[in-house]
Amino acid sequence: MTDKQKITTIYVSAAAICVLILLTTWFIQGTHLKPPPAPEPQYVVDEMSGPLLTLRNDLSLKHQDGRDVKISELKGKVWAFAQFYATCPMCAKRNSQGLKALYDKYKDNPDFVIVCITVDPVTDGVEQMKSYAEALGADSANWWFLTGDAKALTDYMVNEMKYQSIVKRSDPDEAARLGAFEHDMSIAVYDRSLSMVTRHDLYNARKKGEAFLKSEEDKLHFTVQSLLEQK
Repeated sequence: MTDKQKITTIYVSAAAICVLILLTTWFIQGTHLKPPPAPEPQYVVDEMSGPLLTLRNDLSLKHQDGRDVKISELKGKVWAFAQFYATCPMCAKRNSQGLKALYDKYKDNPDFVIVCITVDPVTDGVEQMKSYAEALGADSANWWFLTGDAKALTDYMVNEMKYQSIVKRSDPDEAARLGAFEHDMSIAVYDRSLSMVTRHDLYNARKKGEAFLKSEEDKLHFTVQSLLEQK
C-alpha cells in the first residue's frame, strides 16, 4: 500500500468513527429527551386505616317492589349507597351516569347491590320508586330504591351513616334549578361487614374536569372490585 493510500484509509476510518460517535450521541440524547410513558394508576384499599364507619343499628324500609327490607339484610354483600329523590335533577344525572355505570359493570355479580334511599319519603312512595327503577333498567334484586318513615330514615342517614342534614331549599329559583332538597351527592361503598370503606362525589367531581371525574370513577370501581374479590 502506498503512503497516499495509507493516509486515505486513516482519514476514512477517522470519519467513520466520528459518524458512529455522532449517531451514538444522538441516540442517547433522544432517549433521554423522550418523556417516559405515563404510569398506569394504582389504587390501594388501605385496610390499615380501617373503615370510615360501621353500621351498628338497623333500619326497616319499603322496597320498590312493595316488600319490607332491612339494612342488616345487606350483610355479606358489597354495596354502594346514595341518597336521592325522584324529582332531583342532579340525582337524575348522577344516577343515569355514575351509578348506572357501576350497576352495569357489576350487576351480574350476586354479591353486589346498589341502595338508594329517598330524602323525600312524603312524596316518594313505592310507586314512585318502582317507576324510577324501571326508567333506569334496574333489577329490584340488586338495585334497591327505598322509602319509609320520614323521621326514621332521615335520622338513620344523618346519625348512623353520617351524612349531612337534608335541607329544604327556600329560594324558589334555586329549588326549580337544583331541586327542592339539598343533600349529599356522594356514593358510599360498604363492605360485607356493613362498614363504609370510601365515598366519592362523582357529580361534583365533574365540575373539576373530565380527567378528575375519570380518576374518581376509577377509584370507586376499583374499591368495589377489590371488595368483591375478598370473601
